[in-house]
Amino acid sequence: MVTTPAEIGHRIQRLRIANGLSQAQLAEAAAFPTGAMSMAEHGRQGLDTDVMDRIAEALGCSADYLTRQHSQPTSTRPWLRAYADASKRAVDRYVADTETAIEAFDALRLKPIPETLPHFDDDANDEDAIEDFAGEVRQAAGLEDGDVVGNCIRRTERLGVIVLPMHDELGRHMGLSQRVDAAPVIRVSRPRLSDDGIVNPSGDRQRFTVAHELGHLALHATTPPPATADQARLVEQQAHRFAGAFLAPADPLIADLDRLGGRVTLTTLAELKKTWGVAIKMLVVRLRQLGRIDDQHARSLYKQISARKWNKTEPVTVGHEHAVWLTKALARTGHDSTSAAAALGLDARYLQTWQAWDLASPPDSDLPEGVTSISRIRNAETTGRARLESR
Repeated sequence: MVTTPAEIGHRIQRLRIANGLSQAQLAEAAAFPTGAMSMAEHGRQGLDTDVMDRIAEALGCSADYLTRQHSQPTSTRPWLRAYADASKRAVDRYVADTETAIEAFDALRLKPIPETLPHFDDDANDEDAIEDFAGEVRQAAGLEDGDVVGNCIRRTERLGVIVLPMHDELGRHMGLSQRVDAAPVIRVSRPRLSDDGIVNPSGDRQRFTVAHELGHLALHATTPPPATADQARLVEQQAHRFAGAFLAPADPLIADLDRLGGRVTLTTLAELKKTWGVAIKMLVVRLRQLGRIDDQHARSLYKQISARKWNKTEPVTVGHEHAVWLTKALARTGHDSTSAAAALGLDARYLQTWQAWDLASPPDSDLPEGVTSISRIRNAETTGRARLESR
């Protein structure tokens, strides 16, 4: 079957967007007029061999990758309201990259983990229903009633969700989720060392983001992206409630608090964080939801947190996590990133990027003390990870 100019144009457009390039930037890199590039992307102009080779080189793929027959993936949009906290271009880049990844995994015949993620069919405005549903998802992930989610990403993968790293933030968003050809996918920020030596997101924030996006996939499977600020606030609150109940289920959390004396102080919250791997500020919200503290008590705790300058860096290090399915699935087919990329006609950087979970340094960082700082942070993360995984 012959690939049509429209299909080739769409593939060029998707890889261009995935690489964060404008039409003008791609046209300049390929020494091709911008107007002609626009026509080519819309299937109104054919491309000769030389031009195709230059475009492919600029996109980090082979000409064959652009011209061979592929099925067009169908994807949902992330649950982000009109990109209020992130540019449309940034979100579109991750959507295009995710589509490219899922298509690549299918072409490589990687064996997926069967999806066992339950779908919510109750009233999403009913907080008790969300609490109960989070318990169902925990059970589907192989967790008993009182179990700590030792590794949130691995538990999410166990549910058949593909988890891929995100290499920057989308405004205030540390992650996004969507379905591509019905496959559930979560993108979550990998840890990055800032210029001031702070790692963002923290391990507890990363875990909460994964659980939050899992909530979107499970709660909002039939819900379109919100169109208004009120709708956005509502679906975010629902996903937040799910994440809290998934990571820190009510009865075991309250039982742990009671074992610590029952008083909700920063000291007891730090102890609870050691066990459950969630932020102290999140625990304030959670205990307010469960009626163990009132609004006045919560405000007092927030003021104490602010006074101790814990808003950016809380005590108790929680280790960062990484996905394992892709690396294992490639190994089962006898591939590594380089050989898999060659089989696809893509640069190896694509496969490497989809598996890049290590701590990233600031741009242009070259200092030996950066290495020392990274080593120190990794040692702390190892301690935090061991504490959680031993539960």
